[in-house]
Amino acid sequence: MNIGIDIDGVLTNDDDYLIDTITKYVLENNLEGLKRPYVYEYGKVNWSKSILDNYREKYFWDYCQNEPTRKYASEVIKKLKDEGNNIYIITSRHFTTENTKEGEKSREITKNWLEKNKIIYDELYFSLDKTKEIDSLKIDIMIEDSPETIPTFVKHTHVFCYDCRYNRELILDNMTRVFSWYDIYMKIQSKIFNDKNK
Repeated sequence: MNIGIDIDGVLTNDDDYLIDTITKYVLENNLEGLKRPYVYEYGKVNWSKSILDNYREKYFWDYCQNEPTRKYASEVIKKLKDEGNNIYIITSRHFTTENTKEGEKSREITKNWLEKNKIIYDELYFSLDKTKEIDSLKIDIMIEDSPETIPTFVKHTHVFCYDCRYNRELILDNMTRVFSWYDIYMKIQSKIFNDKNK
C-alpha cells in the first residue's frame, strides 16, 4: 500500500502550538485576541501581513525545529514500513516550495527534523499541489488534516482525516476520521483486510 503523510497537523499538533504562541504574542504586543480559535491556521486572528510576518519570524523556525511529533507517530510509521507499505511524506509547509534562501532553510530544517524524530520514509515531497503526488505515486491513503485540501483529495484517493478542532465539520465520502497514530494503524489494517476480501 502507498501511504501519503502530511507533516503539520498530522505528524505534529501544530494547532495547539499556534494557539499557545499566538495568545502569548497577542499579550506581548497588545493585540486583539483570538477571533476564531476553531478556524484553520491564521484564520484564527485578523492580522495584517506585517504582524503575521513578525509573528512567524519569532515562532515559525522554533516550531519547525523543536515541536515534538504526535505520540507514537514514529513507532506506527516504522510498523507500517516493516509490513511492506511505502511511506511518502508530502508537505506544503511554509517556504518549502519556494526557490529562496528561506525555502532552502525550511527544506533543510524539515529533513533534519524528520531524521531527529526517527520518521522513516521512502521519499519526501515539498508540494504546492499534493494531488500531483497523490496521482503519480498512486497513493492509496493520504493522511491529512487540512479542511481546505481534503475535499479535493477525496476525489483522488481515500483520505484519513486527522481529527483537529478546525476540521470537525468535514463529513465526506471517501474519508475516514482518525484520532491518534494507533487509530491510524488499526484502520489501515482494517482497510487492507477489507480490500483483500472484496
